[in-house]
Amino acid sequence: MRTTINPKYECLHEQIRRIPELFEKKGEMIYEARNVLKRTLIGDVDVVVKSFKQPHIVNRVVYSFFRKSKATRSYIYSTEIINHGFCSPEPVAVIEQFRFKLLTNSYYICCYDNGETVRGLMSGTVAGNEEKLRAFARYTVDLHRTGILHLDYSPGNILIHSTENGYSFSLVDVNRMSLVADVDCETVAENLRRLCNSREVLNYIVGEYASIRGWDIKKMQERATWYSDKFFADFIFRRTAKKIHGQHIPSIILCFKTFRRLRKLLAKSSPFSRWLYKKEKQMYDTYFSQYDYRHVFSSEYTTEVLS
Repeated sequence: MRTTINPKYECLHEQIRRIPELFEKKGEMIYEARNVLKRTLIGDVDVVVKSFKQPHIVNRVVYSFFRKSKATRSYIYSTEIINHGFCSPEPVAVIEQFRFKLLTNSYYICCYDNGETVRGLMSGTVAGNEEKLRAFARYTVDLHRTGILHLDYSPGNILIHSTENGYSFSLVDVNRMSLVADVDCETVAENLRRLCNSREVLNYIVGEYASIRGWDIKKMQERATWYSDKFFADFIFRRTAKKIHGQHIPSIILCFKTFRRLRKLLAKSSPFSRWLYKKEKQMYDTYFSQYDYRHVFSSEYTTEVLS
């Protein structure tokens, strides 16, 4: 076992080393899916312990010899974020376990942050949230100007706090991050692709962002919308394949994509185009509509546009 401990918490060394053996028995479950997060006490320190899913054999080799593990990167990048003057839960420790010199399990421990995620904000409306959204746009500009590029800049990884001076934000789940010299328009548009279910909110944030940086607002909104629509379209298919089990699902997805591409080449009034549309709508209603959170396709298939 290899352990890295923040010098500030070295006094908790023995309790930290026992985390793997106590993880299943102790702590309040916060999140359980691919990875597991639990809130617990180490000494008198309120912490979150993130247990990463055991990597497959190729990544076990990669993380053992060629690249730092996700837990270690979380520790390093959280430290970098804090050193650059931004907020991230203070790193406490990293624990990595090995078998036959290959990584098996890893844990990242950080101080608990009581902020709320911005999920509701990014899925809602602009009205009544202007101050929060402007603060978020300024925060994102400051991050990018500093060269911090969170590669999973999504609502669940951003926490918001109310302060005497307005609002502040904190970054979590930072094992995928880059420190870069410059963040240009196209990189920003792509970086925001996961952020908003709401088109209205995305356009507002991007408009504020572009205004602060002196960029073309309309162009930025168009590029951000394009990247976001593409991401959420792909998300629909991934979620459908994950949630609806059956060997026929990959074929359904392939047919849907093929029919759409083919129909775009035809005149809307042609009988074949109408037939393709009806088949697409049937597939959309049956399989995809429940996962179309951003309404990428809904406006097209909720109205008989070809009738």
